Amino acid sequence: MDITEFSMRALNSEVQMIDDFNFFDQKVNSFKNDLYLSPYATIKEVVLWCDVLIKYEAQIDILCQEAKNAILKKMIKINSKTIKSHFDVDEQTISVWSDYILDLIELDKRYQEVIYSFCISIDNCVRYIISYSKDLAEYEMNLPEIMERVKNLGTCHWLNMQSKTDVVGNILN
Repeated sequence: MDITEFSMRALNSEVQMIDDFNFFDQKVNSFKNDLYLSPYATIKEVVLWCDVLIKYEAQIDILCQEAKNAILKKMIKINSKTIKSHFDVDEQTISVWSDYILDLIELDKRYQEVIYSFCISIDNCVRYIISYSKDLAEYEMNLPEIMERVKNLGTCHWLNMQSKTDVVGNILN
């Protein structure tokens, strides 16, 4: 394979990586948009919102795995068989490989930032429910079971127990 064909394959792969990332980013942003709650929400709306919050909080691990798989899928291309097929490595080939790896590292960081931002949104929602529950309790109102579940979620939520790097981690490690 000549350097032009190799460069085109790397470029096509990078374009596909960016498309995959953009789809992932749009999906996570739609989750964040679903977590919007009007400041004038009724208790019934808050209870329904709690269901959505619990559903999306459960998505954190899935999103982390999805991001990791997206990077690992591209890392598979950097194996000994592929490298041996470019045995006559020259400066241009090394440049293409280097750019590809740098793009993977940058993409890994972008995935981490999207997931981290989503986790912050979830955590803010949990904190809102904890505050909301305290306000209801002040007026001696019984809390719906779902709100208790969200309140308890706050005591074991990822931000309260682990650092960002423990949860999201460096995907390339």
